[in-house]
Amino acid sequence: MPKPLLQVCLATALFTATGLTAYASSHREALAILNEPCADNTDTYAWVSPGAHDKLYLIMNFNPLHEPGQGNQGLRACNGYRYEFHIGIGESLRDHLVYRVEFKNTLNPEAAPSPTDALGGGNELLWQLTGGTETMTVSRILSFKAGRSANDNETDRESDFGEDERGGGQVVVLGKDLPVLPNNHGPQTDRLVYGLGAFTGYDSKDPTSREVGLYDQTFVDTFIHPLANGGRIIAGQFDDPYQLDEKGIFDLVNLNTNDLGGIPGARRPPGKDVFTGFNIFSIALEIPISDAFPQGIPHNGVLKANSTDSLLRVWSRVSRKKIQIVDPNNAITGLKGAGSFVQVGRNALPLFNAGLIGTQRQTSYLRSSPLKDVTNFGADILHPVLVRDAEALGIYKALGVPAGTVTTLKGPRADIISAINLGRPIPVADGFTGDVITLDAAIDSSFPNGRRLGGGTAPNRNQVNVNSVLLSLIVAGNPAAGLAKGIEVNDKDYLDRFPFLAPAHQGLYQGHGGVNVPTEQTPPPPPAL
Repeated sequence: MPKPLLQVCLATALFTATGLTAYASSHREALAILNEPCADNTDTYAWVSPGAHDKLYLIMNFNPLHEPGQGNQGLRACNGYRYEFHIGIGESLRDHLVYRVEFKNTLNPEAAPSPTDALGGGNELLWQLTGGTETMTVSRILSFKAGRSANDNETDRESDFGEDERGGGQVVVLGKDLPVLPNNHGPQTDRLVYGLGAFTGYDSKDPTSREVGLYDQTFVDTFIHPLANGGRIIAGQFDDPYQLDEKGIFDLVNLNTNDLGGIPGARRPPGKDVFTGFNIFSIALEIPISDAFPQGIPHNGVLKANSTDSLLRVWSRVSRKKIQIVDPNNAITGLKGAGSFVQVGRNALPLFNAGLIGTQRQTSYLRSSPLKDVTNFGADILHPVLVRDAEALGIYKALGVPAGTVTTLKGPRADIISAINLGRPIPVADGFTGDVITLDAAIDSSFPNGRRLGGGTAPNRNQVNVNSVLLSLIVAGNPAAGLAKGIEVNDKDYLDRFPFLAPAHQGLYQGHGGVNVPTEQTPPPPPAL
């Protein structure tokens, strides 16, 4: 963007509710999550099907940064955790519906090896040869207390769905023991384990079984399971759908010129997507909208900008048993859980935690409810740290932004809160405003009204460049300012249908790795301009 135009954007009054807002991904943002990747939910998506709005799509990504070739890390479905989509309706963040997914990995015990053992079984070195299984159970929970006032205390809220099965919600099992999509290891696994083709041994003089993969979209689709409510689910390993020049971000916001309107003091492009070639674990749900609106969506097809009755308020949560005990008899996790379930991760507007909340409160965020976000994290939103960092790094001076504008951008930033609430008449108070994806089910979803996967101008583009919108909103006060435009495409094409996620990168021929010749040295300084 030309410098004068960017200055105009920066000087513009803080954007209105009709402006876009978006939040990028939260991969391993908090210190505590580094030790618990099964609880690291990175991105949440929620949107309604265009036109009739008769389906709600929900996607949760977690356990990130899978190197495809790390085959012995093949247990992607985490035992002992609950993965949940929480949905409120209207202006309240109180749970109305919860969709819960629980995984179970099994490995049959086997005696120590003997010289007469056949191929397969628990003594094998590779998981896919052990006969171990990964399945999931899906439940829908309708709160008996969904209509309760949001002013009720947080302890009551936590008992709505019985964190340790104490009751309070109507639980319906929608699917039980459903197979999980296995990993895309490579050609030999495709044939010997998945049965996708005939295997020929090394003695055949034919390398096809070792060089031609058969794991394709048709195979992936066989793991889409129907649910009792008319919905569908798939879970397993997929391509990480997010993109960001995180190398620059983590070098103290060392952005390149493509991300900063071409200012000469920025580092030279290109920016590189650090998630290229990595896989992630995903849960994708297709839900009939009648689960949320049994009588139909209020004023479906009509935008009522001052209404809240057709709003859905969505966030995802990960929980596990409070006490984890070392269990030598558990060959899968080595642990046994005890006590009640406790929340150890959550996500909605991705990068809410990583880009707005300070390091010392990020773990607290993961363990708390959105119902208390105004009290707990309101100051982080009203006075974004990124603005002060941008000022300290000289970005505003390079752009010629007036000091008065920078002062305004430092806060209080009621514009960010308005964007989170879609400009609707939602109280800025605990129980009403928080880190949730708010979408109006009566109209087609379009950022910031929900967050959808794909749907852009090309198959590998999302509907909106969330990084550009995010940094432009926070740092410039205008989501259209054009910052962070360096990376706008994914490394794989999204699907244009459920589950929308691209298949996982193959372990053998995709992902990362090299021959290490020549040895990679420390990069030399770039050539002089």
